[in-house]
Amino acid sequence: MNVTLALAIILFVLMILIGGSRGLGAFVSLWINFLVLATVITLISFSFNPFWVLLIGGGVILTITVISTGIDEDATSLALAVSFIVMIILLALIVPIEHLALSGGFSVENSEELEGLSLGISVPFTTLGICAALLATLGAIAEAAVAIAAGLSELKADQATFDLPTLAKAGQNLGHEIVGTAVNTVLFGYLADFLSLSLLFTRLNYSLSEIINTKLFTTSMLSLLYSVLGVVLVLPFTILIFYYQNRKRAQ
Repeated sequence: MNVTLALAIILFVLMILIGGSRGLGAFVSLWINFLVLATVITLISFSFNPFWVLLIGGGVILTITVISTGIDEDATSLALAVSFIVMIILLALIVPIEHLALSGGFSVENSEELEGLSLGISVPFTTLGICAALLATLGAIAEAAVAIAAGLSELKADQATFDLPTLAKAGQNLGHEIVGTAVNTVLFGYLADFLSLSLLFTRLNYSLSEIINTKLFTTSMLSLLYSVLGVVLVLPFTILIFYYQNRKRAQ
């Protein structure tokens, strides 16, 4: 039994004990998302249009992630709508930024790992960087969308006598707390990844300007900014769609 299998078994047991049926659903969705991700990578390697594959695969991953949380139908539809909108907006931002940053491909620090490997693949490295950047944001987007949508649904159920502007204001206050927590989660995840990079840069005696201009640092920093931006965008779109959905029903 290798380490990966042992950790998977421990995760499965803990999710069943703590989360029950929802924990089981989340565990199953995790492996389904792995299969979807493998399918996306395979299709891109077969020279399918990477952006269509990315949009469809990202949509499937978001759908599986949101549905597996087990929230009510209204909150699920709200979270899915917001997740899709934010994903498309981020893709529209990531494409030009990645082309301007020129951060695609491997850095000089990866040269030792690439010895004996061919870089003659059929997909541009910039395109691969765009795909990787967007896929890295999906988890944070789905988590924030589900948390805010579920919170708004609970507020609506508990405070049914409130008018929509008051309810939306209460949801905005709740959303600020959720977004703050989600941003901290993304930030600490980035700091954990950057720890190994900082050790590498220290051993190589890089100056601050050299660190900022390395592809490793640029890619990591852009990935962090994309994720934070995605989480921040979730709140206004969730409040806006929630407000108009309920106003339409009230009419």
